[in-house]
Amino acid sequence: MPCIRRRLSIDGAKLLLARGDGQSVGFALVAPRARTLEIFYLGVDPDAWCSGVGTRLLLIAEDHAREIGRETLELWVINDNERAIRVYERSGWVGTEEVKRNTSSGRLDRRFLRHIR
Repeated sequence: MPCIRRRLSIDGAKLLLARGDGQSVGFALVAPRARTLEIFYLGVDPDAWCSGVGTRLLLIAEDHAREIGRETLELWVINDNERAIRVYERSGWVGTEEVKRNTSSGRLDRRFLRHIR
């Protein structure tokens, strides 16, 4: 929770919620950067995996990016999170060679970008 609170304190940050059957089934936390809209967190309830919730949240984030005048979205994903990477790639995201060590987990994160019009 402290990390989520810290990201929510960024100017212009938004929490996007996905609901199904009257319950929250996913969320995305996004915030504008100088030239991009960054997705800091994208989470989907495991019971809702493979139902399109993550893809819909990515599309909503794209709409928000357009609304605030950003043509590029970015995110960092754990480099071996194959499930998440498949969702991003199916949605048109492209992995970069840029990696960094996640300070809390010690794992490698890879930067992904999505250019929109």
